[in-house]
Amino acid sequence: MGRLWLIEGLPGSGKSTFAEMLQDKRNGKFYSEVDASHPVDVHDVYWVEEKPSTGRILDEIEGGWLVRYDDGEERVGTDVYELHFALHARIMCERWRRYVQKVEGEEQDVIFECALLQNPFTIGMVAQDVPLGDMEAYVQEVADILKPIDPMVVYLVLNDVARIFPIVYDERPMEWQGGFVEYYTSGAYGVNHRRDGVAGTIEILVERQRRELELLERLPLHHVQIQNDERRSFEELTNILEEESVRSCKP
Repeated sequence: MGRLWLIEGLPGSGKSTFAEMLQDKRNGKFYSEVDASHPVDVHDVYWVEEKPSTGRILDEIEGGWLVRYDDGEERVGTDVYELHFALHARIMCERWRRYVQKVEGEEQDVIFECALLQNPFTIGMVAQDVPLGDMEAYVQEVADILKPIDPMVVYLVLNDVARIFPIVYDERPMEWQGGFVEYYTSGAYGVNHRRDGVAGTIEILVERQRRELELLERLPLHHVQIQNDERRSFEELTNILEEESVRSCKP
């Protein structure tokens, strides 16, 4: 059976680059967070309570339908990542259950980014500022669902977010810059904690990473942390794969 790899970390920590290197090394299948064919993630997908007459139905779930619309189509329903946190969590846990049921015979390694920690903390903490216990309960449930297929979580840690994020910020297009900072600071957490501008965004990112790493230590999943301020994850990847090879050969 192939291995499911879950690549996590803050924006700019090198997740996509690491996932692409891993894909090459393992001859695996990498699904980015915006991949329309992603088996679990639901980027730009809407949840509709009444069966829609437009769009492409992806799934029937939690008493409604998941729908993706083409450009120009009338969009009804609510973006899954804008749903109330509790409903969002139920939908995503069911998506994970269905994935695990299908994937047990998969021979190829599969690589996801952001799916285990970033997405729950982005909607739960940044957007809605729900109680930390609610977010942790959701992620713990996902981890319990995944435990039978023994995934590997790789977290790319930024020790100096205040130094790295401005570099990443300057490298990104203007539209990304404004949209990212606006999303982080205008969400419930940013408003409730009075975080503004790039400096406020950095403070939120530091807190998000702290929470994610603390939770990761309590999850019943194999995981590794890679300090990636200096972009040395390639060397660490080689060590991880060597350890994986030894592990897979043990009876």
